Amino acid sequence: MVATKTKSPTDITEFAEQAREQLLASVKQFQQLTTEAAQSWVKAVSVFPTADLSAFTDIASVPGVPALPSVEAATKYTFDVVTDLLNAQREFALQLTSVLVPEKLA
Repeated sequence: MVATKTKSPTDITEFAEQAREQLLASVKQFQQLTTEAAQSWVKAVSVFPTADLSAFTDIASVPGVPALPSVEAATKYTFDVVTDLLNAQREFALQLTSVLVPEKLA
């Protein structure tokens, strides 16, 4: 009869932490490769002729346009909102878990 080794909560926690670290490392590597690919693409297409858009350089004179945030500011704001929503959802899930799961099982 072969004895099976059961994993302790510590082993599971270590496994989960290793999986988390590997996932994050993979995501960061993918992001870096994507950024490099985008930079290469922009460099490659920059040699193509483009339309003369000088007539549109005074876009700030259009009513309402100066009030628009930059793309970077809009991106940061969007991620801040999503982070707030995710944190609120996390708190909700933890509260619900504490209500639904008996203390001895948690």
